[in-house]
Amino acid sequence: MDIQIVERKVAIAAPIEAVYGFHLDFDNLEKISPSWMKPKLLRTEGEGKGKILELEITQFSVFTSKWVVRVEEYDPPFKLSDLVLSGPLPYFYHIRTFTQPCAEMTEMRDRLEYKLPFGFIGAIADKISVHKMMEQMFEHRHRVTKQILEEKYYIKTMPA
Repeated sequence: MDIQIVERKVAIAAPIEAVYGFHLDFDNLEKISPSWMKPKLLRTEGEGKGKILELEITQFSVFTSKWVVRVEEYDPPFKLSDLVLSGPLPYFYHIRTFTQPCAEMTEMRDRLEYKLPFGFIGAIADKISVHKMMEQMFEHRHRVTKQILEEKYYIKTMPA
C-alpha cells in the first residue's frame, strides 16, 4: 500500500506565535481531538527538535494503542512536525506549517502522511473508512482550534 496523504488548512484570527504555541501544549491535543479519540500523555523526554512523547490513544472507547512520537522539525513559529517511531501504523508523519498572510491572520496547514498495515486489507480499510476518518479528524481539529484561539485572541480588524 502506498503512503496516503491528508492535507487541510485553516485561517485563524490570532497571532502566529499563539497558534504555534497552542500546538506545543499537549493538553490542547486532548481539547481538539474528536470525541471518539482520547489521547493520554504517558511521558516526555527532551525539548524542541528530538523531543520524545509517549502516548496512549484510545479510539471509540475500545481500541487502545501506545505511540512513541519524535519531534522532527521545530522551527518556531513556522513549522512543527512529528514522526511516529512506534505505534499501530508502520508510517505516520504529521507536518504543521504556519504563515501570517496579513497582520490579522495566521494560516495553519496540516499534512499527514500515513501508511496502514496489512497490505491489500489495509488498502481496502483506507478506502472504506480510514482516510475519511483522518479527514474528519483534521476538520474537527481545525474547527475547534479556530474557535478556541479566536475566542482568546480575536483581532477585531478582519481583512476583507
